[in-house]
Amino acid sequence: MSSQDHDRPTGGLSPVILQPGLNHAEWSRTIAEMALYGTMGTITQDPPGYPYGSLAHFALDDDNAPIFLISRLAEHTINLEADPRSSLLVAETSPDFNPLARGRVTLLGRTTPVDRSLVRDRYLARIPQARYYVDFRDFVFYRMEVEAIRFIGGFGRMSWVDAPAWKTAVPDPIVPHAPGILQHMNDDHGEALVLMCRHLARLAEVTKARMTEVDRYGFEIQAEETAGPRLVRLGFRSPLASADGVRPAMIELVEEARRAVR
Repeated sequence: MSSQDHDRPTGGLSPVILQPGLNHAEWSRTIAEMALYGTMGTITQDPPGYPYGSLAHFALDDDNAPIFLISRLAEHTINLEADPRSSLLVAETSPDFNPLARGRVTLLGRTTPVDRSLVRDRYLARIPQARYYVDFRDFVFYRMEVEAIRFIGGFGRMSWVDAPAWKTAVPDPIVPHAPGILQHMNDDHGEALVLMCRHLARLAEVTKARMTEVDRYGFEIQAEETAGPRLVRLGFRSPLASADGVRPAMIELVEEARRAVR
């Protein structure tokens, strides 16, 4: 199974990638971290053999295995008791974008009961509203042992992620803050984006630039040249630990671009 990007559409022009971004395991983990619920898929018993989808809250344990708190009376619990094969679909959400252009991850594995003493505190830390029913007799904790991961990062980015890579992946600290960062850069610093494209990516004919993604390693820009659109990926000088580091990192790159002009 591969974790490489498919080719991304760039108007027929080759992308300029000066710093790799998140790998697909990291993207998948980041999407899961930003969500509190997903669509659980189980296999029906009556009628037999059909895929059955239901919404479910989840938390992740130290191995990035999803933990569920579900009622014994629920249809998906009845299904899991007969056949533990299951899935969990988690998707990025945004009212401003086509949902098919956003990232999503599907986890596949076997979901079985787990000792509540091992997962109760972790689950409540993530889903605090569950404290109202966590100790009801008919609610049981289940854990999915993840065996395969399918990542789709929007149009043109998709792969199967290896289970060991998923288990050790950590969420990105910048992506949850990306909407505000992108809006600020695009609304207030468009000239700086053009400057960086021209003098850091060496695309002298860029006339317009818009930041489209940002993570701890760097950011992507959709640049406009006379020949058409061009995808540009620039990297920070070192990975960022928090969103507080974005502003000084951007200033450092803009100053570097200005020095190149001089």
